[in-house]
Amino acid sequence: MMRTLRFETIGPKSFNPANAHSLDAHNVKVWPGFDARLIMKERGALLNVDVAFRVVRLDSALNYLNTLRDQAEKRGGDWQEAISAAMVGCTVVTK
Repeated sequence: MMRTLRFETIGPKSFNPANAHSLDAHNVKVWPGFDARLIMKERGALLNVDVAFRVVRLDSALNYLNTLRDQAEKRGGDWQEAISAAMVGCTVVTK
């Protein structure tokens, strides 16, 4: 059913990129989605469904890395450290 609705799973959450909203001024798209969890309780099952959103950049990871490097070089800082600080822990979604 999730494939038919064209939802994509990222971690425990599911998102629908087909219904994304573009924010052109910020060069991002917002994917609507949800996080569903089934919890077993003493008196039965509890279904918890939360609304979730994923903000997706429209530029490529390579362009972002080049921008970070250029900004670090202009400030005279270590570009490898700047890239590590910005990218560690980020989720990258590719086509």
